[in-house]
Amino acid sequence: MFINDRLWMWDLPHEKKLQEDLAKQAFGDVLVAGYGFGIVTKFLLKNRKVKSVTSVEKYKEVIDKIKKLDKIYGNVVIANFYNLPEDRKFDCVIGDTWAEIDAKFLKDYIKFKEKAQKLLKKNGVILAWGKDYFEYLLRKKK
Repeated sequence: MFINDRLWMWDLPHEKKLQEDLAKQAFGDVLVAGYGFGIVTKFLLKNRKVKSVTSVEKYKEVIDKIKKLDKIYGNVVIANFYNLPEDRKFDCVIGDTWAEIDAKFLKDYIKFKEKAQKLLKKNGVILAWGKDYFEYLLRKKK
């Protein structure tokens, strides 16, 4: 998907499988940081352990483009994930807020993780694209 002549996101078969794997781990009330193509949301809605799905998308342009291509799945809020009020808590927070799984995006992952922890219910879980790699980098730094 291009927005303002910039490659914003892409949809590859391997990435669909990764999103499906994340969705299978989810349960309860789920918050997704970033709507993207809605791939993880579609898989979440098929998961019987998931009660509700709310996606937070920062860019209205993304939702406008997706509406032209496909229907919107779940509840979508146009807002900045990092500015969300912390009064509502979720069982799972799923993140895909960095361009790639690369060490140079570790700071982005840390920022996401810190905010996600504030939005979790007790015993909640953070799921993220590239989480295992980023957590490895964090352990390695210690």
